[in-house]
Amino acid sequence: MSTQQPRPPVAGFSLYRGLERSIYILFVIRIINRFGDFVQMLLVLILTGKLMLSSSQAGLFVSSSIVLTMLGQLTSGFLSDRFGSKRLLVFYQSMISFSYLLCAMLYVSHPHFVPYLILLASPFRGGTSPLTNTMVADFSKSEQLSRSFSLLYLGTNIGVAVGPVAASFLYARSLVLLFSFSSLLLCLSTILLGLSIKMVQTRPVERNEEPSPQVSKARPQTVLLVFYAFFSLYSLVYGQNTFTLPLQFSFLFGEQSGTGRYAVLMMVNAVTVLVATTTLTAWTYRLGQLSSMALAMFFFVLGYGMYAWCDAFPLFLAATCIWTFGEILMATNANVFVNAYAPRATRSRSNAYVTTASSLGHAISPTFGGLLLLVVSYRQLWLINAGICIVLGCGYIALHTYLRK
Repeated sequence: MSTQQPRPPVAGFSLYRGLERSIYILFVIRIINRFGDFVQMLLVLILTGKLMLSSSQAGLFVSSSIVLTMLGQLTSGFLSDRFGSKRLLVFYQSMISFSYLLCAMLYVSHPHFVPYLILLASPFRGGTSPLTNTMVADFSKSEQLSRSFSLLYLGTNIGVAVGPVAASFLYARSLVLLFSFSSLLLCLSTILLGLSIKMVQTRPVERNEEPSPQVSKARPQTVLLVFYAFFSLYSLVYGQNTFTLPLQFSFLFGEQSGTGRYAVLMMVNAVTVLVATTTLTAWTYRLGQLSSMALAMFFFVLGYGMYAWCDAFPLFLAATCIWTFGEILMATNANVFVNAYAPRATRSRSNAYVTTASSLGHAISPTFGGLLLLVVSYRQLWLINAGICIVLGCGYIALHTYLRK
């Protein structure tokens, strides 16, 4: 199985023409789920502003939620191999919807139960992503994997782009409405999943179950272990965008102005993703996943290098656009690589491992950045991050070279 494919003859949204019907349904489900993820978007504000928890209590609940989310991600692969991805995803989404519905019902009379119900939903919420990725691979022909995952990534960002506006509107008016709408949207996407997707099995005629000589010689398990380590390190560096960058903006522009400018920066990130995903997918299609991810590291080095030296807001905007190109390439190629090299029998677990590796990197990232800022400046921190990206880029090139031997 080769990770290099010919460039598709189309661009724009027509890039996604000809995919399997189930992929489009999963795309719609991803938009609904990410749009309706109101609780996670505003979790800290819900705990401190509405439920009146102290900052230390809220921190404990958020940390516990992260741990349970990772547990759900890790275990979903093993359970999927036994019960099937669709059946398990329907159950997981139903449990999240039920938990949020209970939050809405108990908020007025027993608000102290709400944080624990959110924790109850956390492992099920964590397990949905690797299950969806497995289903995308199951329903895609090998030559469609890149476009299928690109479409799901686009759906994620469409939901994320409009979800915070709705979440803020509901939060300002009623927490009961926020929990209720989140529960309702999850319920609708679960019904769509249950009724519209009939089977989650790879079609033997259209997918070759036997690994290619390249994959067999490469020892897929060893290759994937190295890839998980790379991806966790990438997530650790990427997490600085939501930890170090807000702190740097407050330092440069003041707390109030810095917060507003950081929000604009994240909006630019989201718009760049929506505008550039299809074009980058088409342009890099024939490079192969590892080469595309090495190119992604080049964009991160440029963007983070600019962060280290610029202090004017327009330059920050330009740097954000540049590293967002790297984010797109990583997001649209990592899952393709995992599903191309994972043995069919362990595909669900492989998707769970890569999602858990990403969460681990994100969880460590704030501590990593905070400790570095005790001894280095913002400029030095971004240069360290750029250096890690150089190492990762070389690692992806080395892995690509090894697989071609």
